[in-house]
Amino acid sequence: MINWDDLKYFLAMAEAGSLSAASRKLGVSQPTLSRRLIALEEGMGVELFLRTRNGLEVTALAESIIDRARHMQDDIYAIERMITGQGDALKGSVVVSAAELVGSNWLVRKLRPFHDLYPSITVDISVANSAADLLRREADIALRMFQPTQGDLIAKRTVTMNYGYYASQDYIDRRGKPERLAELRDHDVVLPHDEILAASKAKIRHALPGPRDAAFRSNSFAALTTAVREGYGIGAVSCLTAADDPNLIRLFDGYVVASMDLWLVAHSELRRSARIRAMYDFIGDMLMDNARAFDGC
Repeated sequence: MINWDDLKYFLAMAEAGSLSAASRKLGVSQPTLSRRLIALEEGMGVELFLRTRNGLEVTALAESIIDRARHMQDDIYAIERMITGQGDALKGSVVVSAAELVGSNWLVRKLRPFHDLYPSITVDISVANSAADLLRREADIALRMFQPTQGDLIAKRTVTMNYGYYASQDYIDRRGKPERLAELRDHDVVLPHDEILAASKAKIRHALPGPRDAAFRSNSFAALTTAVREGYGIGAVSCLTAADDPNLIRLFDGYVVASMDLWLVAHSELRRSARIRAMYDFIGDMLMDNARAFDGC
């Protein structure tokens, strides 16, 4: 008989294309995945993957199994959501997915009062710049920087996160403070990787006019902010982050370079859970209470 966990591992490997990528996605070791794959293939008496230099290549039989395995996975997640949604006790765990910019520091600090109100609820913050799949129970609640389009999700637009141009006091002492946007061409700049802008769907008000080669680049919001703070150059920093850092000096009279709406999202079934509803409502109210900090005005 086929074990569902084996099919779950099979599906992760088929979608990821390698043992290493699948192990990161599932949070299990590569040797464990390898053993489960061998056991599954031996139990079925067939080969599901061709081992190549570039990773795992699905066989024709495995290709025909993938869609059915996905349907099974969706059904199991739906059952789990139904069971979770019946809970009316204010205890257990609530997983909140948030991008690094919000989740690694600010959200942790702001949820402390929630912990005091509901000490039997475990606050579980999942920090990732990619969107968690709520339909597959990767999280109970998500803070997203774009409007979700999946069905069966409820979403509420909360605050607008603005970005301004900032420089460190050290950088200004060394290189001077530009007074006009056009002067950025004569300064070192800190730039994000293109995938950050694509993933966040930020509303860019003005492209950063700088030299072709930036002084610093990264795919991490935290790293970009640190680079500006450490004096690599001038860059766009969220007003929320900069508000707590006296070393970051805002430029160009509060000019907004980019903005994005922050959406609070949950699965409609999970809103029936008392603990998830409590967290959802708390985060929603807390965001609105801090709207000016996100806006930067």
